[in-house]
Amino acid sequence: MALTALFTGASGLQANSAALDVIGNNLANLNTTGYKTQRTLFKDLVYQTMNPGSAPTATSGGTNPAQNGFGVAVGTVDSLFSQGSVNPTGRSLDAAIQGSGFFVVSNGQSTAYSRAGSFGVDAAGFLVDPNTGFRVQRTGTVGQGSATTPGFQVPGINDIRVPFGAGAQGTPTSSVTLQGNISSGLSIGQTASTAIQVFDSQSSPQALSLTFTKTGVNTYDVAASVSNGTATLPPTSVTFDTSGLLVSPATVTVNVAGINGAAAQTVTVNLGTAGQATGLTQFGGASTAAAVTQDGSGSGTLASVSFDGNGQLIGQFSNGRTIPLAQLAIAGFNNEGGLLRQGNNYFSSSASSGEAIVGPGGSGGRGTIQGAALEGANVDISTEFARLIVAQRGFQVNARTITAANDTLQELANIIR
Repeated sequence: MALTALFTGASGLQANSAALDVIGNNLANLNTTGYKTQRTLFKDLVYQTMNPGSAPTATSGGTNPAQNGFGVAVGTVDSLFSQGSVNPTGRSLDAAIQGSGFFVVSNGQSTAYSRAGSFGVDAAGFLVDPNTGFRVQRTGTVGQGSATTPGFQVPGINDIRVPFGAGAQGTPTSSVTLQGNISSGLSIGQTASTAIQVFDSQSSPQALSLTFTKTGVNTYDVAASVSNGTATLPPTSVTFDTSGLLVSPATVTVNVAGINGAAAQTVTVNLGTAGQATGLTQFGGASTAAAVTQDGSGSGTLASVSFDGNGQLIGQFSNGRTIPLAQLAIAGFNNEGGLLRQGNNYFSSSASSGEAIVGPGGSGGRGTIQGAALEGANVDISTEFARLIVAQRGFQVNARTITAANDTLQELANIIR
């Protein structure tokens, strides 16, 4: 039996040595982005049945089985996919997943899944994992363009392209807001004017001017003009009450046409709220009426990008527009524990994990995305140190088993002396 103890102890050494390897790997990856810790679970080995046991009879009780075990082995090395801490980085191309799911990357021949979202842009403009050059994958049709949104992604190709320097059309002006005072001291026939830069359908700036001509007590006619075209509006009288507050109308509509190459457009001019001093007024003093805001914009170029909570890559353009460029593909699995580790922070699917269920973040059980942040490793140092002590003691006591078995065999050998 001492010979059996030698091999049993040896199996304990091997199993606990494997546990130490796993713990060492966890601690080594303490600062690895998106690393998921592993744990070692043991299983006992085969048994020799010396007595199978017996059932009780009418006159005697039964006997229990008698079995002798032959050691231990590593049953499984599990991956624990608990959430790691999400740490802000301030870098716009970094992304972290809050919850379940994996980023999808590909080199055109194989696909991998990762929790590490430290992305970069290569010389061709593609969003990539800079560690391997694998391209980050997208899902859906976001960024492919529509009648009102320019296209930046090619249909049928899942690689995300970040088109720095690409242009985006502006927005034609549809609304202008006026504020300020028209002097109550104006005589009939005198005017007060204001002008503002607006944008036509080709994103070109045009100067829109409005002129208020006093036609009676507290009453003004309105006329409009625009550079490089014509501006017309229905006959409109703007009236104020005896306190100098606006009576009517709250808005006037200017029809702009005749600008070479541009479509006709309608601009709503907001004069204020009746009975309030939030827009135009008619008080004493100087005329200060001015157009303060307009909602159009000129053309712009892509200046920066960021990720929103659903994993959309949002482009910020120099003209103030924000346009979705692409939707990050997030993969979920029925059995995350069945994924195969590939190194480089990558996992691959297996028969145990099932196929990836790919879609946008924040849906279908997939986690949300936090931009400008990275997920840290979920290694718990205190837990790993506790496991380290247990594995070390396990190794130690199995070594003692081998020593004791060896001493027993030595005593047996000494009998023949």
